Amino acid sequence: MQSPKQFLTRNWLAKLFSLLLATMLWIAIASDTSSEVEMTVKLQYQNIPEQLEVTGTTANAVEVRLRGSANLIKELIPQEIAVSLNLAGMRVGESVVQLTAENIQAPFGVEVVRVNPSRVQLNLERSISKMVPVTARLAGQPAKGSEVKEVSILPNVVEVRGPESRLQLLEGVSTEPVDIEGADADVQRLIGLDVPDSFLRVQHSSAVDVRVRIGKESPNGQ
Repeated sequence: MQSPKQFLTRNWLAKLFSLLLATMLWIAIASDTSSEVEMTVKLQYQNIPEQLEVTGTTANAVEVRLRGSANLIKELIPQEIAVSLNLAGMRVGESVVQLTAENIQAPFGVEVVRVNPSRVQLNLERSISKMVPVTARLAGQPAKGSEVKEVSILPNVVEVRGPESRLQLLEGVSTEPVDIEGADADVQRLIGLDVPDSFLRVQHSSAVDVRVRIGKESPNGQ
């Protein structure tokens, strides 16, 4: 069994180094004061029930106040913070959801001090689909002496999906502009669709084949 003296003197250099290292680490931690920062973070929705969509909310982003060591807070970026709402079990209509620190994902060592707003009001609607006609939007005029004889679109009907209240108002969609300026022969384009409401989405295909038949201008009166 070692005596206290032997314990202190044996490998004393390694023990002294360990003591100095521990002291320096303690000083570094003690001198690293805490700081706070406020960030704007986009609100994310998780587990949205099938056949439902979020159509209205009182907040698309929230202010999050965070606390941590000065060095950690200084290097923190909004992309490291996530604010999510679990919508599992929600039903059609308006709902109020509480926001707490449990909704915030932050790096280890960062504490969530406050989130504003603390409540978010949501509106959920049924998601439905509808078949609507497609019309071609022509831009410009054919060459002098020529005119548009016929416009064909394939497909000329597309399926659109979205919230029930918005989709009921939709009578059809148009293409993006098809340039026929100065054309004296047929124009054919694969062109995208212009949906007027960002809540609505075209299903299966987001482009159609448009053919504009251009011929000689008809005599007046014929």
